Amino acid sequence: MLAFPRVAGGALCGRGERLETMAITLAQAFDELPGLESFCKDLWGNFVPLFALKKLYARASVLLEALPEAVVRHELAEWQRLKLTPSPDPRNQDLVGVLWQSPLFICFMDAIGFFPPDDVDLRPHMAPLYASIQEMAQARWDLARRCERGAVARGTLPYWQVVLKMQAPHLYLEPFLPPGGELQGCDLACGWGRICLTLSNYHHRRIHACDLAESSLVTLQKLARHRELPGTIETHCVDILQLPFQENFFDFYLAFDIFEHLVDEVLSRCLREMLRCGKVGAPLYTETPLKCFCPPLTHLQNWTENELTLAFERERVNGKTWKRHFWDEQIPDHFTFMIVQAD
Repeated sequence: MLAFPRVAGGALCGRGERLETMAITLAQAFDELPGLESFCKDLWGNFVPLFALKKLYARASVLLEALPEAVVRHELAEWQRLKLTPSPDPRNQDLVGVLWQSPLFICFMDAIGFFPPDDVDLRPHMAPLYASIQEMAQARWDLARRCERGAVARGTLPYWQVVLKMQAPHLYLEPFLPPGGELQGCDLACGWGRICLTLSNYHHRRIHACDLAESSLVTLQKLARHRELPGTIETHCVDILQLPFQENFFDFYLAFDIFEHLVDEVLSRCLREMLRCGKVGAPLYTETPLKCFCPPLTHLQNWTENELTLAFERERVNGKTWKRHFWDEQIPDHFTFMIVQAD
């Protein structure tokens, strides 16, 4: 969902140019923008234990100092104007988009290793083909323990590697795909491609990766080449509420960590647009966090599994609706929904 280039080598680069910068430290940014330190603590607290926060401070400071001073000062001023600190207004959908397009926010997310390097081969880091939901649940438990002991904060387990091991399309998607012919799939709000780049089978499949952030799509394309998937994944820089596809085009959907960022009205429009473009019988594999004691900063929904299911199943478009098709309480945030004929 990101729309700005990430930083490397001490400068924010555009069109191949290197900019000379005067660094602004994280401590200076905290001093200049009231509430920013609290914002970072709340953000990082969703990913690392409190005892490890100092390691993220150091890493974030290095990333921040690589940005041009003018960029940082502009971002600090914008954050103050929009009142993003100490936390954004959860009722304001636009503010979530602003955050995910902000170089400042990208620095903070990069501190936990949220994004993989452009030149990495994802295959050695992908999850094994779990034999069962129970085996997947145990693997997730083991990963959670490593995170609690500070592996993400130390950088020994970047967050992008964590998410790769916490998904199982061979259990939640493959068994429910329609048979025969080339299948057209859509990865909605695909980001850098954490799910569409990790399927177990690409035979006779074309995946349309859709996101508003061109920089994320460029990263996805590079990762796809390292994954040796040329021609299999087609990227589209589009609004997910206005997909440029005809009715009944898609045979399956992927959508990870998107719906919780949408207010009710936008969520409804998104689900209806997916119904319009999807065929009856098309499965959707989605990961959506459920009821949290303290929802992350950019999460606008805080569902139970039944509330999420109701949000899907009440939508109707051209005689089609959603039906929850597969769910297991051992992995409560993973769902398979299916497009079916409405009653």
